[in-house]
Amino acid sequence: MEDRLESKSRTSHSLVNALRAVPSLEGLDEESLLAIVGDSANLFWPADSCVFRRGEETDSLYVVVSGCVRVIGEGEREIVRLGPGRTFGEFSLLLGTSHQHDVFAVEDSELMVVPKARFDELIGANRELEARLKAQAEERLRENRELTA
Repeated sequence: MEDRLESKSRTSHSLVNALRAVPSLEGLDEESLLAIVGDSANLFWPADSCVFRRGEETDSLYVVVSGCVRVIGEGEREIVRLGPGRTFGEFSLLLGTSHQHDVFAVEDSELMVVPKARFDELIGANRELEARLKAQAEERLRENRELTA
């Protein structure tokens, strides 16, 4: 039993550390990070599998824990690759729109999937976090426009 508790503690700790590596979540306290971990699911996508497609309903924020995903725009053009510590899906969550791009796992990838309800609670309780996420989304939108121009 003790081994199981110790293992669970290490798992939680590693997931909290994974969240600490996310620049937009910088500054959140341990309790907030643990709440995100507790409400999220860590899911595995094998290489070349689809995480979501353009036009699908947005229901989660995604955090790359391990592996790499690629974001595909119009005309099957790769916009960006995102590795550990990067997030995606927040733009559609902030705007309340469907997904604007396709996302595929480049390699076997573990993603932390944070439900929309937790995301909404986080930004509702932390205006600074909301501002960081909006700034990050705007920067990514600007980069995407430059890449597709």
